[in-house]
Amino acid sequence: MEWARSHRIIAIWLVLVGIGAGCAAPSHAPRIAEVAVEPTPPPRERERDDKYVPEHYLKQEHQIPMRDGVRLFTAVYSPKDTSQTYPIMLFRTPYSIGPYGQDKYKEQLGPGWHFTREKFIFVYQDVRGRFMSEGEFENMRPHRPVKTSPTDIDESTDTYDTIEWLLANVPNHNGRVGQWGISYPGFYTAAGMIDAHPALIAASPQAPVSDFYFDDFHHHGAFFLPHAFNFYVAFGKPRPQPTTEWGKPFEHGTPDGYQFFMDLGPLKNADEKYMKGEVAFWNDIMAHPDYDEYWRARSILPHLKNVAPAVMTVGGWFDAEDLYGPLKIYRTVERNNPDAFNILVMGPWPHGGWGRNPSPFKGEGQG
Repeated sequence: MEWARSHRIIAIWLVLVGIGAGCAAPSHAPRIAEVAVEPTPPPRERERDDKYVPEHYLKQEHQIPMRDGVRLFTAVYSPKDTSQTYPIMLFRTPYSIGPYGQDKYKEQLGPGWHFTREKFIFVYQDVRGRFMSEGEFENMRPHRPVKTSPTDIDESTDTYDTIEWLLANVPNHNGRVGQWGISYPGFYTAAGMIDAHPALIAASPQAPVSDFYFDDFHHHGAFFLPHAFNFYVAFGKPRPQPTTEWGKPFEHGTPDGYQFFMDLGPLKNADEKYMKGEVAFWNDIMAHPDYDEYWRARSILPHLKNVAPAVMTVGGWFDAEDLYGPLKIYRTVERNNPDAFNILVMGPWPHGGWGRNPSPFKGEGQG
């Protein structure tokens, strides 16, 4: 059953983050292992309401300063029970950490209800230049291995600075941080593993983007037109100032996607007819149809060295977007960091399918 599979994934993660007295992530482990940890059972459907989180957690919102002075909007959900300390679970995303407002709560925290009830300090952050965070957004911001001034920033430094601030300003933590994310947030998780803050002891990049050329937009060299267009016609629009709202969704004018793209004509029409020069990254894709230095600079893979946190990469064999990423990240971490705790979880899922309930797959094959 799906619960049995997610039970094992959650159990491994709880060990990595260090739940329980004396529990610590080992320096190395077999690639396949059964972990005997019993997480809190999932709630029944009638228990999944909007009352549990506000009754058991206190939400606070912060603008966390980075080393270059840019402030990133961050929501912190802390357990109201202060009789013990808790690990921090960090989630960084370009897709909004809403609902916004200290009196507005998520209905679920963490990767699943198991985590919500297990109790962590959950931290959600809009990445640089997205939604309520300051600064300029850059798709797959290139990693800077050499930094000579506070203005030399990347997603690794933003993760480090965030953790440093949390440890100094959020009470009742136990000094341990775990980070997770699916899809684009999986990329931010992988980036956080590079030159990681010492407190980051576990990271789980799930369906992560590792190289935008191969992951999402060019599968074995073929341009994935519907995916790229449908994503960037909305996501790629500029955000002139911080906002809590998504832009207006794109209207295709027809339920027939095949016919829409047949009628589009040559690729140049996508910008001329619909994007109107507003989506800079679309034009970059058009200007770099081959794998060149532009795409190499945006690959996280060459920089996955000296990875200190324990890593659990997750992917789905039926992922039409990011199957390349999890396999490549696992292999690269394994090759470059032979002493790291590094495991791979792959299953019969579509993109991020393990994070959804109910599962899109049914039957005994899920057991």
